[in-house]
Amino acid sequence: MESFLVSARKYRPATFNDVVGQPHVATTIKNAIRNNQLAQAFLFCGPRGVGKTTCARILAKTINCQHVTADIEPCNSCISCTSFNHHSSFNIYELDAASNNSVEDIRSLVEQTRYSPQAGQYKVYIIDEVHMLSNAAFNAFLKTLEEPPSYAIFILATTEKHKIIPTILSRCQIFDFHRIQPQDIVQQLKRIAQQEGISYEEEALHLISQKSDGALRDALSVFDLITTFTSGQGVTIQATLEHLHILDYTYYFKITDACLQYNPGAALLSYDEILKEGFDGQHFIAGLSEHFRNLMMSQDASTLPLLAVADDIKKQYQIQAARTSLSFLFRALHITNQCDLHYKNSANKRLHVEMALIELSHIQEPSQPVETIEHEHTRAPSNPLIPTPAAKPTPVTSHNKSIKTNSNESGGTTARTIQKVHTFKVTTKLPQIDQLKKSLGQKEETPCLQPTSGSTVEQLPITQQAVSQHWHAYASKLKSAGRMSEYSLLNQKIVLEGITIIVKLVNVVQQDILAGIKEDLMVYLRKALRCPALDLRGVMASLEKNVKPYTAQARFKYLTERYPDVCILQEKLSLEVQD
Repeated sequence: MESFLVSARKYRPATFNDVVGQPHVATTIKNAIRNNQLAQAFLFCGPRGVGKTTCARILAKTINCQHVTADIEPCNSCISCTSFNHHSSFNIYELDAASNNSVEDIRSLVEQTRYSPQAGQYKVYIIDEVHMLSNAAFNAFLKTLEEPPSYAIFILATTEKHKIIPTILSRCQIFDFHRIQPQDIVQQLKRIAQQEGISYEEEALHLISQKSDGALRDALSVFDLITTFTSGQGVTIQATLEHLHILDYTYYFKITDACLQYNPGAALLSYDEILKEGFDGQHFIAGLSEHFRNLMMSQDASTLPLLAVADDIKKQYQIQAARTSLSFLFRALHITNQCDLHYKNSANKRLHVEMALIELSHIQEPSQPVETIEHEHTRAPSNPLIPTPAAKPTPVTSHNKSIKTNSNESGGTTARTIQKVHTFKVTTKLPQIDQLKKSLGQKEETPCLQPTSGSTVEQLPITQQAVSQHWHAYASKLKSAGRMSEYSLLNQKIVLEGITIIVKLVNVVQQDILAGIKEDLMVYLRKALRCPALDLRGVMASLEKNVKPYTAQARFKYLTERYPDVCILQEKLSLEVQD
């Protein structure tokens, strides 16, 4: 029985033209070979499965080929190419740095560089996963990498360039490999399927390319898996969905239609089916976010190529995007993003996603076809015998409007109804500026509240005695409530200057206490004294210096300042102050 060889090895590129998705690398290397400007050391870095080791082997085979083509490709027929294809070339040495990362391994490799090639022009050393080398191994490799023999070329490959020490990076010519585009992966899978005689559905190949995340090797592994599962019957979309654990696009289209039709029940039933199929809620909400993103890209023909899906799926996206507004998509993306962020911290994860679906279903509520607005000043009176003065019409700005006015025999307008279709603005006529100025001027002239009409309570005079009475009454309430610090602050003498209460403060703590109770205190005092303009101001008292004398000199100075005759007595008696 013929041994099975996986597609990643069977269809590994043998020339630069066969390399998928890395044209910048292939072109640069071929130009360097053509112009005889090969570097002494190369560093190939990039994600997994994008062709780093493959390009290193093609480079090694090409520079030792005896009959290089005009397009700078190996001939695959000379002795050097034949020995390379059969893995028997003595000019190419590969080292896996993941398992050979010690100083001894690097010293053994450096020792081999002392011997020139027996056949061919170059000896090529390919070190894969070079970031796994220890610092000591890197340091042992520095001198040889900087000044290698003329026939030695080093090709380093890594997926984590940031782990390589700068001294190694500065000695290499660096090539950054890109993730392979989904469309390029699909084209490669098509070529392999045609060569193997395997039928396929293009939508299934697109799903494989998306799942591979830009790695062609991963895509080929999934392709082999699905081919084995179907026993040669082809790569179908159903088999791909089962093996990759991907939700079918139809679920997302169905749920989006339910949200656009304001039908949360249908969305919840679809989500229940998804859970029964074994999918995780966060996996679903992430896919729904991507679906809304694809709908947004489908709104414009220029962004349509950003959709990495099959052509028939693109048409479905365009059809649904035509029925979807950008405002809905913006709001929907925000809801799904918030749901995804808080999913792990949610106690009831299913309810968390269901609430998001309900909110999505109510983004665009259906507007009422006819809306009736009845204003307070035009409402019909409860007693039809009492005439109501006619109200001025309210300006209306609308595209579709109908105004109906009913008048009674008294000449008053009983009701005014405005019916509207869709959306319009109802504006109210503002008072004239002169009237506003007049009303504001009247308010400024009367700082204190006037007694309510019909009230028999006389306005209390704003006096020191009245203010002190209510001040201490409020302080007593604070004491009853156990707020002793506030009570201690208010239980002191205050001064009334006009309609401003002055209270002395001795420190910053009292200032903070007063700021905390000032609002409630002033509401109480203004209401009790019937003066809304009453104000409160705290004044920080200057701290008196401690002048208590301690020494004899200080005591004598203190006495002379208070009693000048003591100084005269000292002079007459010739007295001296002694400590």
